[in-house]
Amino acid sequence: MPRGNYTIQRSCEECGKIFTPPTLMSKYCCPTCSKRAYKKRQIAKEKEAIRQALVRRIPSNKGYLTVKESMLIYGISKDVLYRMIRKGLIPSYNFGQRLTRLSRQYMDEHFKTKAGSRKRKKEALSFEPKDCYTIGEIAKKFHINDSSVFKHIRRHSIPTRQIGNYVYVPKSEIDKLYKSL
Repeated sequence: MPRGNYTIQRSCEECGKIFTPPTLMSKYCCPTCSKRAYKKRQIAKEKEAIRQALVRRIPSNKGYLTVKESMLIYGISKDVLYRMIRKGLIPSYNFGQRLTRLSRQYMDEHFKTKAGSRKRKKEALSFEPKDCYTIGEIAKKFHINDSSVFKHIRRHSIPTRQIGNYVYVPKSEIDKLYKSL
């Protein structure tokens, strides 16, 4: 397979070092950085599982929440919550030392739950030919082989539409995918 005479420089997502990636999808400069990033992702998953278990233990009909419960449910840090309470942005009730309570109804109305904020809404994609690239156009524009384009489209679950002999892919999705080139 012929190769172009260009090189791509990337910044390692773990250590920040500039490197030449061996593949288009490489994110890390070395196996050490890859393992370090994997370990961080695993730790984050474990922490999120613990947080979810704690949130499930909080009754949904509870009218007033402690600061710790609010931190867990809404993903807001303790310092930010206390700062907002001091400034009067969040109504609170203090029943004594370490007995600050926040109205769940008010918090639900003004803050999104942490799990709900992570869900990405899918925007409606247009498959009009003027808003799409064909596979050949993508290959020419980004200097990539057609089979590589198909592989990236499948790997990133990018929607496609076939009209006649042409496969159309939304320009916005492809530009997001190949923005680093």
